[in-house]
Amino acid sequence: CLHCGDIYAMPSAFRRRYPSTFIIIDATELHVETPSSLSLQSKLFSKYKDNCTVKGLVGITPNGMFTFLSQLYTGSISDRKLVIECGLLTLLESVPSGKNVMADRGFEIQDL
Repeated sequence: CLHCGDIYAMPSAFRRRYPSTFIIIDATELHVETPSSLSLQSKLFSKYKDNCTVKGLVGITPNGMFTFLSQLYTGSISDRKLVIECGLLTLLESVPSGKNVMADRGFEIQDL
């Protein structure tokens, strides 16, 4: 439920500083066993983790409620491509105007 973020349930310091934040997103990577296939190894290899991983996108409301969990993708996927492919953008179309998505600097998604 993307609309479950109640502004009054936010920590007061967060509410004062980021009142228009609707969802906070981040990618998470899980280590997986290195496959014997070199082709699959290259798809699963994460430069960030320097290992074979699968990667997913997580979204929480400012008050800490999980509101979005993507399926898992190969570890080589960029954060930008993950946001595009996981379906979050479609869900965000229903978000009221004036609301913002918060992500760390590594997410180059300002233009999406």
